[in-house]
Amino acid sequence: MSVPDYLAEHRVATGIPGLDRMLGGGLVAGRPYLVTGGTGSGKTLLGLTFLIEGITRGEEVLLVAVDEPPSEIVENVQSFGWDLSAVKTLEANPGTHAIKRSVAVQEIRTMTDLKAMRDLSSEAKRPAEVEDISIQSIQLKLRQQMAGKSFRRVLVDSITSVRRFAIKASTDPQAERTEIQSLLRFLSEAGVTTLITATPSDPAVLTPEEILTRGEILLTRKWIGDRSVRQLKIVRMRGCAHDPERRPFVITPQGIVVA
Repeated sequence: MSVPDYLAEHRVATGIPGLDRMLGGGLVAGRPYLVTGGTGSGKTLLGLTFLIEGITRGEEVLLVAVDEPPSEIVENVQSFGWDLSAVKTLEANPGTHAIKRSVAVQEIRTMTDLKAMRDLSSEAKRPAEVEDISIQSIQLKLRQQMAGKSFRRVLVDSITSVRRFAIKASTDPQAERTEIQSLLRFLSEAGVTTLITATPSDPAVLTPEEILTRGEILLTRKWIGDRSVRQLKIVRMRGCAHDPERRPFVITPQGIVVA
């Protein structure tokens, strides 16, 4: 199903033409969206494509790297020949201070490592190897780093790992939802279009990000014999027409191509 051209106004291009067609021209600007999929499904690649598209349009973009340190992300996409030098990064991955140094890695302008918000207000020093990653700490650091900067695109990769790495995670689901809601509201009020990656959750239980984001793109990958089959589906997209069909996609030397 194609989406009428007139619905393409006020959209943010993802950098993947086939996906933009499914979205009626792209994502609605200034809203948060979820990209879900298993390991190796292409979530980070889709997110980086989104950031690079912003760079080509002269926009400031930011990567909040949780799953992998920036150095590994650079290595993983070297085969595409992408220039990531203009991507600002906020590293939120515990235990990754010893970043490998190479010309490509040095081109990434890395921001200060995250610290938990409670640590910033406490005089007590904790062991250097212990770091807490939380929604609160990410939001605090984003507020600090975005002051005076006009970021238009942010990729958080991934919110699932934020939960896994949190040392003192709250057992109150409502508190978790409130924190995520606060983060997403902050980014939206700043005029930022945000992609948040996550691994699929229990279908019977809605996560806060599934409830609070404005849309969700699902990537799947399965093996048929020795052939890898990838598919993309727009699970939901509030407030705009979209193609609901599951579409095959491939990863080429140029990036993601949706049929």
